[in-house]
Amino acid sequence: MKAKNQNVVRLAYSVQEAAAAIGVSSRTVHDFVKDGSITHFRMGTRVLIPADALRVFIESRTQAQKP
Repeated sequence: MKAKNQNVVRLAYSVQEAAAAIGVSSRTVHDFVKDGSITHFRMGTRVLIPADALRVFIESRTQAQKP
């Protein structure tokens, strides 16, 4: 039996899911949300981070190696 959402493309992640995706703590992601480093939105009391915003955040902190 397949899970219902197996083929669903995620558009946003919870703070906990985003933290797991980038390998940091939930507290660290909350801090990034609070200081505006990661674009987010709220659904009631829940903080959600758009998948594209998470990619932009990672790219903005990725440094190219010097030749």
